[in-house]
Amino acid sequence: MNITHGITTIVLAAALATATGCAARSGPAGDTPEAPALTAPAASADAGSAAAQPAEEPVITVEDFVYELPASVAPGATVTVVNQGEATHTVTAQDTGAFEAVVAGGETTTFTAPEEPGEYPITCAYHPEMSGTLVVE
Repeated sequence: MNITHGITTIVLAAALATATGCAARSGPAGDTPEAPALTAPAASADAGSAAAQPAEEPVITVEDFVYELPASVAPGATVTVVNQGEATHTVTAQDTGAFEAVVAGGETTTFTAPEEPGEYPITCAYHPEMSGTLVVE
């Protein structure tokens, strides 16, 4: 009877330790509110820096055979191209050959904006009626 009672005590203690460990990681224990409080100042510091620089990567969206371009991008920025249509498109610098991004329908890709500030006329290599201007400043 003592062995059975001892084994039951050990099993219950292990179950309690496991439940307590899980609650400490994901439950509403005292540790959970501290994590956001610790990360909130860092987010605030980043938000303050965002006033001087764009907070997000610039995005070019292609939909219905039309480019939706950001107002401008920083020199050397990583530019994300999101194709919301079904046809494959490109974002190609017309005159300079400075960049070209090919993006299949429903896909996303990136390219690096030129380091030299300026206005870069773009077109789709597959659909020349698609055009726009990428402003790097």
